[in-house]
Amino acid sequence: MDKSKYTVLIVDDVLNNTIIINKILTSVGYNIITAANGQEALEIVNSRDIDLILLDIMMPVLSGIEVCRYLKIEPKTADIPVIFLTASDDRDMLATAYKVGAADYIRKPFFKDELLARVHNSLSLRDHEINLENKIIEKTKDIADTQIELMYTLGGIAEGHSPETFKHVKRVTEFTYLLARLYGMDKKEALTLRDAASLHDVGKLGIIDTILHKQGKLTNAEYKIMKKHVDHGVSMLEKSNLPLFKIAKIVAGEHHEKYDGTGYPQGLKGEEIHIYGRIVAIADVFDALSFKRAYKDSWTTNDVLSYMKEMSGSHFDPNLINIFFDNIDEFLKIYDIHNHKIELDRKFNTKKRNKIMNWLLQELRG
Repeated sequence: MDKSKYTVLIVDDVLNNTIIINKILTSVGYNIITAANGQEALEIVNSRDIDLILLDIMMPVLSGIEVCRYLKIEPKTADIPVIFLTASDDRDMLATAYKVGAADYIRKPFFKDELLARVHNSLSLRDHEINLENKIIEKTKDIADTQIELMYTLGGIAEGHSPETFKHVKRVTEFTYLLARLYGMDKKEALTLRDAASLHDVGKLGIIDTILHKQGKLTNAEYKIMKKHVDHGVSMLEKSNLPLFKIAKIVAGEHHEKYDGTGYPQGLKGEEIHIYGRIVAIADVFDALSFKRAYKDSWTTNDVLSYMKEMSGSHFDPNLINIFFDNIDEFLKIYDIHNHKIELDRKFNTKKRNKIMNWLLQELRG
């Protein structure tokens, strides 16, 4: 154990005790801070990073028990191990010390080897707990990443089983995240919305392939069936209580609503449409018009932008459209990156494309 990386706070109102403990611990490499009373100790832990506290129980003004109780209810200091120092053999007092959160206690007078061993053990246990917690966080992230990857895959399958529809899902999530952040959504919520947007058309899993893959315009009867994908999506997602799927349910159910109330399935109007639905509606239409699909050619950038501006206040939330156009270069940067990917897919194999894309992304990000 590298003792120089640890800072130990010694709290004792008897100066001689502090001097002795300080000398023992510094002799083996620990960094030491001292406090003569509980109030001073609390001021130190609120301004410094402390790894371990050696705390006398019997002190004036604030006892060690009171100090420890405060430390354990404050999130910033709750995980700092506390070893009590006491000359008392009162069992009730020691029981109270453990109840308020003590990791250990050392009875005065103590032996040098005992002090070093107990300090070492407390710090080793804390390191083990931190490492275990980090591993749990890492594993949880791996599981979450796997689930999100499966969501993107499922979203792509729902869109129509083709490489282009998988790319559509990916682009919609990127446009969604950018618009959400520009709108003022915090990063955590925007990331969750981004991932939820991958399932915006998951209900298409319930639409027969002859309609889903039809080349050309749908008949009125076919379009009526196609619109049912919204209800299918909501039904698929409403059984989950996970925050991600709750947001995905809102997105699936409302991204075809229109700001003027002429959308479907509920005919919601204005801010009756959840902000998640209003954001994804813009991301979805912008991408759908900008890139070629099985049933349509891509529009020119000018035509797409003209349409988006024309639909402000009717199809789209005008405030969000203003944000979109105020930051259009950022959206077009994502558009350009994906356009280059499509061109490279046509001309190069995967290995060559990856090398070129790495260079291209660096250039575009500048």
